[in-house]
Formats: sequence, structure tokens, C-alpha cells
Amino acid sequence: MRKLLLGTAAFLVAGTAPIAAQAQDISVSTSIDYVSDYVFRGISLAETAIQPGVEVSVGDFTVGGWFSTGVGEASVLALDEFDLYASYGFALSDTISASVGGTYYHYPQGGDFFSTSNGAGTFEANLGLAFDTMLSPSVTAYYDFTLKAITLEGGIGHSIATSDKTSLDFGLTAGLVSVDDDDFDASWEYGTASAALGYSFTDDVSTYVGANYTISSSDDEGLGLGYIDSLNGDPKSNLFWAGVGVAAGF
Repeated sequence: MRKLLLGTAAFLVAGTAPIAAQAQDISVSTSIDYVSDYVFRGISLAETAIQPGVEVSVGDFTVGGWFSTGVGEASVLALDEFDLYASYGFALSDTISASVGGTYYHYPQGGDFFSTSNGAGTFEANLGLAFDTMLSPSVTAYYDFTLKAITLEGGIGHSIATSDKTSLDFGLTAGLVSVDDDDFDASWEYGTASAALGYSFTDDVSTYVGANYTISSSDDEGLGLGYIDSLNGDPKSNLFWAGVGVAAGF
């Protein structure tokens, strides 16, 4: 998912306006992205995609929904994806914070996408740590109960304000995945380098354009996930992809 990624959308920084309600802050943010390749943990899931999302936060609790649909002839075989997620964040110290959450990944067209008998959706839990220090390092562990997949992912990032309204954002993400499903066993490593230029129209509305380069040890074909490259017999392990998006908060 987006979320990808720490990535994918980590560079779209949207302002949100807090609303006082029952002694807690409520914020709502919406976003829509267009990506030249939908890459999830080193795997290409669609060559182009449109990805809208909405998120609501109440204090330290967050819930959200995110959707991805492939567009264009090259993405006709990519399944739509709809994710529902929730998380709770809390401070462990002045410089360390933690979060715990879960995501349900749903594929409306059915479960054949996985080439397994797991049906049309999977559920994944996550536990993360973030450090308020140089380069803002973070590490997150994920476990997908349906696919029996463990993912460990770490990342760093840095933002440079170039004016009152613009910023340059850089990030590095690396991870490893191990799948122990009844239908297939697989493991691979991946990494993504990202750069984005962000622009704030107002305190609550922003846009970005970004570029990403992903490397992966997966051959895609063995996972049944590299939909277009597997069919062509030419698995893709390195790829450049770009994204543009708009976000608004209220």
C-alpha cells in the first residue's frame, strides 16, 4: 500500500486543521496520487495507478482507507486494491515514539491474484519505532496472518525547506520479506531511494512531484505478483518510478 510505502507517499506532507471535539483534536486528511508504477515492498503491482486516500485522527488514534486502481493498457491485469487501516501512537521517551496497528488489504476482483487459496484479502499487524533525531530513523515489523509473511522495514529521511512554500524531501527505505504460506515459500530484500519537491498552496493544501528508484532481490515470477513482467518472461528487479499528488486537510 501506500503507505508504502514508508514510502510511497512519505513525501506528500499535508497540513491538517485541528477541530476541537469532546476535549480531543480531530483532523481529517485526504490525498490523491498518480504513480508511474505501483511498487509495494520491492514488487511491481501495476505499471501506472491512481491512488486516493482519506485518514481521520482523533488524538493518538488514526483510521484510514486507501484505494489503488491500475490505469492504461499495461496495467489492465493489475487488480484493484482497497486497504483499511488503524493505528495508535504513543511516546516512550522524549525522543522515541512507538505505534501499533493493523491493515486489511482487500482485492475486489478476487483471490486469484495471490495464486493461493487465501481468498480476496489479507490482514497484517504492525509494530513500529520512530526516533526524533538526525535523519528521523524508523523501524517497523509487520506480520500478515493470512499469507504468513514477516516484513522488517527501516527508513531514514530528511527535508530541506527551500522557501516558505517549498521543500526538498529525501528518503531511503530498506526491508526484507519472508513468506511461509502453504502455497509458496519466498524471501527477498528490497530498497528504495526517493526524492520529492513539495509545494504548499495553503496551510491545509499541498502538492508534490517525486522520483523513486527501487531495487529488489525478488524475481517477481516466483511470487506470482510481478504481473506484467512474469507474463513477458522478463522479471523486473530494478526500476525507476515517479509520482505526483495533492493532499488537503480540514
